[in-house]
Amino acid sequence: MKHMDIKEVIETNLKKIFSLIGIKPEYSIESDEEGVYNVKISGDNLNFLIGFRGQSLEALQTLLKLIVFRKTEQQIVLSVDINSYKNQKSERLQEMARGFIDKVRFFEKEIELPVMNPWERRQIHVFVAEYEDVISESTGEGESRRVVLKPNKVGSKKKEK
Repeated sequence: MKHMDIKEVIETNLKKIFSLIGIKPEYSIESDEEGVYNVKISGDNLNFLIGFRGQSLEALQTLLKLIVFRKTEQQIVLSVDINSYKNQKSERLQEMARGFIDKVRFFEKEIELPVMNPWERRQIHVFVAEYEDVISESTGEGESRRVVLKPNKVGSKKKEK
């Protein structure tokens, strides 16, 4: 199979999808030095494209990744964001995590967070990694996977200089 430019494959198929659902939003496709492809879509009345708890957005992202794999035989890391939904969602997740971190510290016991999709769990893990006295791990199977925050006994004994 002829190797196609990944950005070209993403753009061509994004245009097809937009055409099929009858929208013409602005968009950009960038790839960073780590090989992550970031698709940013913006426009009015795109909430349906985000869907309930971002499910339609996740589906669009999965569909584009699958199309790229089928056309280029390459697995890529792709992030699709619509009207900065993910940035706002990330901020809300960090706020929520701060509250749970405080509870873990106060009660000195593990606390289960609500069920989350893989992207949301990753945001929590990355955020919690900045704290020495709290650790995070995912638990559960399939749709019921969630993050559990636990006190980190090792991290709470700060090294003295």
